[in-house]
Amino acid sequence: MQHPNAAGKVYNVSDGHSHTLKEIINAICQAVGQNPLRFSLPVDPARFIAGLMEDTFRLMGRKSPISRDTIDKYTEDIAVDSQLIQRELGFKPQYDLQSGW
Repeated sequence: MQHPNAAGKVYNVSDGHSHTLKEIINAICQAVGQNPLRFSLPVDPARFIAGLMEDTFRLMGRKSPISRDTIDKYTEDIAVDSQLIQRELGFKPQYDLQSGW
């Protein structure tokens, strides 16, 4: 943040490894002393249920707490690349996923 070459730039910061959402959730749960949920629902039924909720809440003039977009966001396959900050600023991660949380 204080590096002179960082002014006006945006960097992804990571421990240098790609992690699945499940790994990240497990690390967060472990850090706060909670067990992660042990059930899962396939994406298509989850989107269907979210759609029903959206439509029902819309009819009541309210906003649904979950939407198809929410399901899409949490199930998208994405990874951040932190090589730019390492290359431009010499950033070296000091923590891995577990110890970072």
